[in-house]
Amino acid sequence: MGAGLVEPVPPAVWACQVGGKPVLVQWFNARRRDREKPSIGDRRPPSPLGDIQPDHGLAGDATDLLNLLNVLGLMMELEPQADALLARICAGPQLTEAELQAAGAFFPPGRSRAVGSVAAAAA
Repeated sequence: MGAGLVEPVPPAVWACQVGGKPVLVQWFNARRRDREKPSIGDRRPPSPLGDIQPDHGLAGDATDLLNLLNVLGLMMELEPQADALLARICAGPQLTEAELQAAGAFFPPGRSRAVGSVAAAAA
């Protein structure tokens, strides 16, 4: 991306993962010069258009990276509060399936949750 340096990046921010993938590594990989490795499941040969890559970081990349670092840092700061809230919710009273059914929280029998699904179209 360039010869710039951003520091300090706390270890917790660098290690932050979403869906089992490290956020910052994914961010940098999406911006690296050589991105020939196809996406998972994509068996097509790389397009010649993939050879057209900037030879430097783009104007908004630094701002985007700083914004991402700030958001991840704030999320890490809020994690203990989020964990405590989840623990309180899980320890509190929980609704039974019958209560949810009575409140109309489930789809009627024979209906699908998926909009436009084959099951819904056949009904």
